[in-house]
Amino acid sequence: MRSRLLLVVGATVATLAQSARAQSDDRLAAGLTAGDYVRISAGVTTPLNAQGSLKDWSRGTGVNVGWENWQNGGAGGVGRVGVAINVGYSLLPLDEEQFLSDFTPISGGKATSASASNAGVFELSTMLRLRIPTPIIMPTINFGIGFLNWAPAKIDYTNSAGSSSAKQRHRSGAELTIGGGLERHIVDRFALFFDAAYVYGFTSIGGQASATPGGLCSTGSCDALSNTSLATFRGGLSVRVK
Repeated sequence: MRSRLLLVVGATVATLAQSARAQSDDRLAAGLTAGDYVRISAGVTTPLNAQGSLKDWSRGTGVNVGWENWQNGGAGGVGRVGVAINVGYSLLPLDEEQFLSDFTPISGGKATSASASNAGVFELSTMLRLRIPTPIIMPTINFGIGFLNWAPAKIDYTNSAGSSSAKQRHRSGAELTIGGGLERHIVDRFALFFDAAYVYGFTSIGGQASATPGGLCSTGSCDALSNTSLATFRGGLSVRVK
């Protein structure tokens, strides 16, 4: 009888301990639970240490849509590592002052004014998100690899010889991303988050920085083999869908 009682007590204690560990893990996840999430965010994209034609574009707006998954942890709570797939697109306006200071028309003289549509930056990436256990706001460290495409718009300019246009090369290549974030569950399936990231794109394709319609280099220093560095700052909403 005593041995049976000890077995029952022992099993009960083990069950309670396991439940306590699971609750502890959940309390240190800021409301995060295992499952699939959709993340929608918007913010700012800024070129960093831009070289060549990249100097002619300034900070703009960006949006990002992603899918994310977190698995159960070994102790019954949510795991420490999540995986994500993200698609982002940013619009960067022309920095007219920078362009006019760099650009020399092939006809000579100096350009006096310039205008262009926004340059587009497309990103597709896969990420690992490592969460740091905390009870109120969940910090994450994010690592990603993916593809980046930089598509500058045609630039229309005016000088003493009249009006003309310059076309810059598209750039594309692999990208590496490192960053961090803060996230907090608010109600039901919804959470708010903020992410910041440094993006390094391997986009050194060569070619002209600024060219005439005929494709002739029209600056003293054409686009050197330079890669693309960006900083992104975005906030948004995370929704658990499964």
